[in-house]
Amino acid sequence: MKRITFTISFVLLALYLNAVNFSWFSQSDARWKSEQLGRSTSIGRSGCVLSCLSMLLNAEASNPYITPDKLNQWLKANGGYSGNNMRWQIPGLIDGNGLGIELQAQSTRYNDWEFLSSELEQGNKVIVKVAGRRSHWVLVVGQEGPANEAASYIVNDPGMKEYETRTLAFWGGFRSARSYSGNWLDEQSFNLSSEIYVVPIPEEEYFIYDMYDLPSPADVFVSLQNSLDVEIHGFFILGLFDESDELIHTVDYQYAELEPAGEIDLLFEMLDFSPLEDQSNTLKIIYSKYFSAMPSRFDTINLDHSGLRNLTIIEDE
Repeated sequence: MKRITFTISFVLLALYLNAVNFSWFSQSDARWKSEQLGRSTSIGRSGCVLSCLSMLLNAEASNPYITPDKLNQWLKANGGYSGNNMRWQIPGLIDGNGLGIELQAQSTRYNDWEFLSSELEQGNKVIVKVAGRRSHWVLVVGQEGPANEAASYIVNDPGMKEYETRTLAFWGGFRSARSYSGNWLDEQSFNLSSEIYVVPIPEEEYFIYDMYDLPSPADVFVSLQNSLDVEIHGFFILGLFDESDELIHTVDYQYAELEPAGEIDLLFEMLDFSPLEDQSNTLKIIYSKYFSAMPSRFDTINLDHSGLRNLTIIEDE
């Protein structure tokens, strides 16, 4: 029996770190912008802190899928607000004391770069009140450059209606900060095997599918390793992408639980592998805490940045 195996090599996705690999929500999203926040305002008007905390919770392994409206309802029922103001320590209790995110430290000094850089170096994420605005908060998710330069700090800004890349240089710095720890679900959380194997049907069975003008299916084998010391659970979605890195469609998905530092082998079914004959199409694994047939790049994680590279055919007699 001949078995044709396509080998797809990949490297982990490093682009769009602040969006694809860390959740982003807009406080102006139509799904929740009109919902009341606190006593006399709305998420759309004053929900920047709420949205930043939702990003943190949704990108933390121990917490369920969280959006600003879900978090808002929980906070209102659990003493999360004092008037219209956030009680910063309360969101960390949503999954139990000592689990999920935890408030670690704060600074009220203007452009306290030492604090910000130090907290990020420890693996924490920091919510900051930006300079130049009366009261607007953004989430700092990474540092790329010198510690004392605002342009070095990558942020997720909930004030945008559509995502765009920003740094603290957009506002000239920050006025105060709150730091949170957690087990972040970013590109460092997962290790995939060095290859994804796409195994079409045996060659001698092709005539059956040709006879009835049916697409030729294939199995897709993927190995995943959990790099965190806590369990990861969610949906692992096999997606087909075009040359512009846009999702064409979802091929298959599986819900899986990975034990702390554990490993799992996943088998996906591809009903038609002919799109892979187009060198511009790629397969990618997407992680999400929830399932959507067309995953958003803003609240899911692309685990690989693969293309159909070094196509090899292995024939087993």
